[in-house]
Amino acid sequence: MHTLCVMPCRKPEKIGFTLVELLVVIGVVAVLLAILIPALSRVRQTSRSTTCQSNLRTLAASMSMYCLDNVQAFPFPTTTFGETVLWFNAVDKYLAAKQGREGATGVALTRSYKRFKQCPSWMNFGDAKRDGAQDPIVEAARFFKMNLLLRRNNHPPRVVVSGGSVTRLDHARVPEVKEAARHVMIGDGVSLDMVPNVVDQYESNSFAMEVNEDSESGPGLRHFGGANILFVDGHVELVNNLPTIKDPLRNPHAGVSVKNWEGEYRQTSSTGALVNPAERETRTMVELGLIRNPSMPLIWSELGRLYR
Repeated sequence: MHTLCVMPCRKPEKIGFTLVELLVVIGVVAVLLAILIPALSRVRQTSRSTTCQSNLRTLAASMSMYCLDNVQAFPFPTTTFGETVLWFNAVDKYLAAKQGREGATGVALTRSYKRFKQCPSWMNFGDAKRDGAQDPIVEAARFFKMNLLLRRNNHPPRVVVSGGSVTRLDHARVPEVKEAARHVMIGDGVSLDMVPNVVDQYESNSFAMEVNEDSESGPGLRHFGGANILFVDGHVELVNNLPTIKDPLRNPHAGVSVKNWEGEYRQTSSTGALVNPAERETRTMVELGLIRNPSMPLIWSELGRLYR
């Protein structure tokens, strides 16, 4: 007699995933991405801001050495007195930065376009590698700008008479800055990264910035809604807790606006309106009946002394 062995039936092996399992996996991946992408973006922003501050500290050391070598006078914020005393060039001597480049012509002969003189956001445009004149996009874009008002009031100008020639000394000097820890020296300024659709903007090409006049370049609020600022006392700080206003670009691009901080001064009248003191720059705040704007704790100028 043969014994019939009955084996239990085995289910066929499953190949792949069911639709429900795939949907679950996709859902989990989507949730993880939603959590990680903002975190990674913030890490990148933090890294960029940290590098920006490091570059500003490098500039702080070079500016300090320049002032020591020049009777406590700051370099000039603009090209008014030539390329030699322009802050962008004056720091090169102390940072072993060779000015000019092979094949350079015009202003490119007297300038060095180094990363440490820019916020790292500038590198998104890439380094200019060309011969001839200054590159109109990369080399002409200044992401760091000096405080335009960190210069001595010209009324009356200090002068030095030597050999029959008269030299105006409009440079601000370190002892003239009374609150160095609040007085802006260099920091993030408006440039191409904030309004990339306007290539030939005045603000991008400017070496200087301020907050009082619409016709000048303002701070560039590119780091967590604020700007990294190097103060006259040498410390660097991310300032990102100030109220903002819409500031139009200079003509012919006045139809485009960027975020900016409020100006320094308000009238003592009940309106408390913001004041542009440019036309009466030789007078003090008290004489003009002004008070400092509490929404702008940073110092950019001192009327009657450190202002144009």
